[in-house]
Amino acid sequence: MICPACNTNNDSNEEYCINCGQKLIESEQAEEIPESKLKIPKDKIILLDLNYTLISNSWAIRFEKFPQKINKRKYEHELINLIKDNYIILITASPYETSYDSLKHIEENTDLKIDESYWNFKKRPPALKKYWLETAVLPTHGDDPEKYLAIESNEKTREMYAEFGIVARPKGDFI
Repeated sequence: MICPACNTNNDSNEEYCINCGQKLIESEQAEEIPESKLKIPKDKIILLDLNYTLISNSWAIRFEKFPQKINKRKYEHELINLIKDNYIILITASPYETSYDSLKHIEENTDLKIDESYWNFKKRPPALKKYWLETAVLPTHGDDPEKYLAIESNEKTREMYAEFGIVARPKGDFI
Protein backbone atom coordinates (compact mmCIF):
# COMPACT_ATOMS: atom_id res chain seq x y z
CA MET A 1 0.00 0.00 0.00
CA ILE A 2 1.40 3.40 -0.99
CA CYS A 3 1.19 6.02 1.75
CA PRO A 4 -0.80 8.99 0.49
CA ALA A 5 1.19 11.40 2.65
CA CYS A 6 4.79 10.44 1.78
CA ASN A 7 4.48 7.93 -1.11
CA THR A 8 6.33 5.18 0.78
CA ASN A 9 5.48 1.63 -0.29
CA ASN A 10 4.19 -0.30 2.75
CA ASP A 11 3.05 -3.91 3.13
CA SER A 12 -0.63 -4.20 2.23
CA ASN A 13 -1.61 -5.15 5.78
CA GLU A 14 0.17 -2.25 7.49
CA GLU A 15 -2.05 0.00 9.58
CA TYR A 16 0.55 2.80 9.77
CA CYS A 17 3.19 3.98 7.28
CA ILE A 18 6.68 2.77 8.11
CA ASN A 19 8.17 6.13 7.03
CA CYS A 20 5.89 8.86 8.31
CA GLY A 21 3.50 7.12 10.73
CA GLN A 22 0.44 8.08 8.66
CA LYS A 23 -2.57 5.94 9.50
CA LEU A 24 -3.28 3.84 6.40
CA ILE A 25 -6.20 1.68 7.51
CA GLU A 26 -9.09 3.07 9.49
CA SER A 27 -10.12 0.77 12.31
CA GLU A 28 -13.72 -0.39 12.12
CA GLN A 29 -13.87 -0.87 15.86
CA ALA A 30 -15.32 2.15 17.63
CA GLU A 31 -13.70 3.31 20.85
CA GLU A 32 -15.75 2.77 23.96
CA ILE A 33 -16.23 6.17 25.58
CA PRO A 34 -16.93 6.33 29.31
CA GLU A 35 -20.15 8.04 30.38
CA SER A 36 -18.23 10.51 32.52
CA LYS A 37 -14.83 11.80 31.52
CA LEU A 38 -11.77 10.68 33.44
CA LYS A 39 -9.57 13.10 35.37
CA ILE A 40 -5.86 13.54 34.67
CA PRO A 41 -3.82 13.74 37.88
CA LYS A 42 -1.28 16.58 37.88
CA ASP A 43 1.47 14.33 39.27
CA LYS A 44 1.56 12.06 36.21
CA ILE A 45 4.17 12.15 33.47
CA ILE A 46 2.10 12.24 30.30
CA LEU A 47 3.23 10.03 27.42
CA LEU A 48 1.49 11.91 24.64
CA ASP A 49 0.66 10.69 21.15
CA LEU A 50 0.77 13.36 18.41
CA ASN A 51 -1.36 12.18 15.47
CA TYR A 52 -5.03 11.48 16.25
CA THR A 53 -4.49 12.63 19.87
CA LEU A 54 -2.88 16.06 20.21
CA ILE A 55 -3.75 16.92 16.61
CA SER A 56 -7.53 17.25 16.31
CA ASN A 57 -7.73 17.21 12.51
CA SER A 58 -5.31 14.35 11.72
CA TRP A 59 -7.85 12.51 9.61
CA ALA A 60 -8.74 15.60 7.55
CA ILE A 61 -5.09 16.39 6.70
CA ARG A 62 -3.88 12.81 6.32
CA PHE A 63 -3.15 13.16 2.58
CA GLU A 64 -1.31 16.47 2.88
CA LYS A 65 2.43 16.54 2.21
CA PHE A 66 4.99 17.97 4.60
CA PRO A 67 5.49 20.85 5.43
CA GLN A 68 1.96 21.95 4.46
CA LYS A 69 0.58 19.20 6.69
CA ILE A 70 2.24 20.76 9.74
CA ASN A 71 0.89 24.22 8.93
CA LYS A 72 -2.68 22.88 8.67
CA ARG A 73 -2.64 21.13 12.04
CA LYS A 74 -5.22 22.02 14.64
CA TYR A 75 -4.84 20.97 18.24
CA GLU A 76 -7.08 19.55 20.96
CA HIS A 77 -7.15 22.62 23.20
CA GLU A 78 -9.48 20.94 25.68
CA LEU A 79 -6.91 18.16 26.14
CA ILE A 80 -4.08 20.69 26.32
CA ASN A 81 -5.86 22.51 29.16
CA LEU A 82 -6.06 19.21 31.08
CA ILE A 83 -2.37 18.29 30.69
CA LYS A 84 -0.46 21.58 30.38
CA ASP A 85 0.63 21.51 34.04
CA ASN A 86 2.03 17.97 33.74
CA TYR A 87 5.46 16.91 32.52
CA ILE A 88 4.87 16.06 28.84
CA ILE A 89 6.79 13.50 26.82
CA LEU A 90 5.69 13.45 23.18
CA ILE A 91 6.32 10.06 21.56
CA THR A 92 5.22 10.01 17.96
CA ALA A 93 5.28 7.94 14.81
CA SER A 94 5.86 11.15 12.84
CA PRO A 95 9.26 11.26 11.16
CA TYR A 96 12.22 12.84 12.92
CA GLU A 97 12.75 15.13 9.91
CA THR A 98 9.53 16.94 10.88
CA SER A 99 10.39 17.34 14.57
CA TYR A 100 11.73 20.91 14.54
CA ASP A 101 8.84 22.33 12.49
CA SER A 102 6.26 20.28 14.42
CA LEU A 103 7.51 21.41 17.83
CA LYS A 104 7.73 25.01 16.63
CA HIS A 105 4.13 24.83 15.34
CA ILE A 106 2.90 23.42 18.67
CA GLU A 107 4.73 26.15 20.57
CA GLU A 108 3.35 28.92 18.34
CA ASN A 109 -0.24 27.63 18.34
CA THR A 110 -0.77 26.31 21.86
CA ASP A 111 0.31 26.99 25.42
CA LEU A 112 1.57 23.40 25.78
CA LYS A 113 5.20 22.92 26.77
CA ILE A 114 6.65 19.68 25.42
CA ASP A 115 9.37 18.68 27.90
CA GLU A 116 10.80 15.82 25.83
CA SER A 117 10.03 14.41 22.40
CA TYR A 118 10.87 11.20 20.57
CA TRP A 119 10.32 10.71 16.86
CA ASN A 120 10.16 7.97 14.25
CA PHE A 121 13.17 6.46 12.56
CA LYS A 122 11.30 3.91 10.40
CA LYS A 123 9.62 1.71 12.99
CA ARG A 124 5.93 0.97 13.35
CA PRO A 125 4.12 2.74 16.22
CA PRO A 126 3.99 0.04 18.93
CA ALA A 127 7.60 -1.08 18.33
CA LEU A 128 8.82 2.50 18.02
CA LYS A 129 7.13 3.64 21.21
CA LYS A 130 8.34 0.56 23.08
CA TYR A 131 11.88 1.34 21.93
CA TRP A 132 11.70 4.93 23.24
CA LEU A 133 10.04 3.80 26.46
CA GLU A 134 12.79 1.24 27.16
CA THR A 135 15.80 3.27 25.99
CA ALA A 136 14.92 6.83 27.01
CA VAL A 137 11.85 7.29 29.19
CA LEU A 138 12.17 4.53 31.80
CA PRO A 139 15.96 4.88 32.26
CA THR A 140 15.54 8.63 32.80
CA HIS A 141 12.32 8.81 34.81
CA GLY A 142 12.16 5.38 36.47
CA ASP A 143 10.19 2.22 35.88
CA ASP A 144 7.36 2.82 38.34
CA PRO A 145 4.29 2.58 36.08
CA GLU A 146 2.26 4.68 38.54
CA LYS A 147 4.30 7.74 37.47
CA TYR A 148 2.92 7.66 33.94
CA LEU A 149 -0.28 8.13 31.99
CA ALA A 150 -0.24 7.49 28.24
CA ILE A 151 -2.77 9.32 26.09
CA GLU A 152 -2.62 7.27 22.93
CA SER A 153 -4.78 6.73 19.83
CA ASN A 154 -3.31 3.39 18.72
CA GLU A 155 -4.93 0.42 20.44
CA LYS A 156 -1.89 -1.81 19.88
CA THR A 157 0.36 0.83 21.43
CA ARG A 158 -2.00 1.08 24.42
CA GLU A 159 -1.65 -2.70 24.80
CA MET A 160 2.16 -2.34 24.71
CA TYR A 161 2.04 0.30 27.47
CA ALA A 162 -0.17 -2.04 29.52
CA GLU A 163 2.59 -4.68 29.34
CA PHE A 164 4.69 -2.23 31.37
CA GLY A 165 1.80 -1.60 33.78
CA ILE A 166 1.25 1.90 32.38
CA VAL A 167 -2.34 3.09 32.07
CA ALA A 168 -2.97 4.10 28.45
CA ARG A 169 -6.23 5.63 27.29
CA PRO A 170 -7.51 7.36 24.14
CA LYS A 171 -8.16 11.10 24.35
CA GLY A 172 -11.92 10.52 24.20
CA ASP A 173 -11.77 9.18 27.75
CA PHE A 174 -10.74 12.65 28.96
CA ILE A 175 -12.37 15.16 26.63
